[in-house]
Amino acid sequence: MNRILLAAIAALGVGLLLALWRIDHVTSDRDTAQAAADQQQARADSLRNTMRLSNELANDQTLTAANYQKELRDAKTERDDLLDCIARGTCGLRVNATCVRDGAATAIGSSTDAGTPRLTAAAERDYSALREGLRQQRAQIIDLQQTLVSLHSRCRIGE
Repeated sequence: MNRILLAAIAALGVGLLLALWRIDHVTSDRDTAQAAADQQQARADSLRNTMRLSNELANDQTLTAANYQKELRDAKTERDDLLDCIARGTCGLRVNATCVRDGAATAIGSSTDAGTPRLTAAAERDYSALREGLRQQRAQIIDLQQTLVSLHSRCRIGE
């Protein structure tokens, strides 16, 4: 009976050791699976954050492009209005000009009035083109500044 009892105790001991080994193996597999799941969750969170930032930047870029296009349209409209105004003679340009003296001027100092000084047609076109170009450059600079400020705040540069 002692042998049977010893055999039973030995069998229970071996069974207990096998059960403990199996529990350790399952626990190790569970820890490995949990680490892999945590890593995948972190990657998914990172991808979600990247997509959110990409969408925000795309929206900001779309808004900036729309503002820039509006500024361009306004500059062209202003240029066309200025050209029409100059052509109608309802507005003028400030020009520092002197009239060429007429060769037949009298010695008293009077000269023939040649009329009001005016820019040539090419100079009028150039003036309006220069104003349009200045507005375009101003719009570009403002848009670049807004883009840089937006990127700076999102990327936390300097922190």
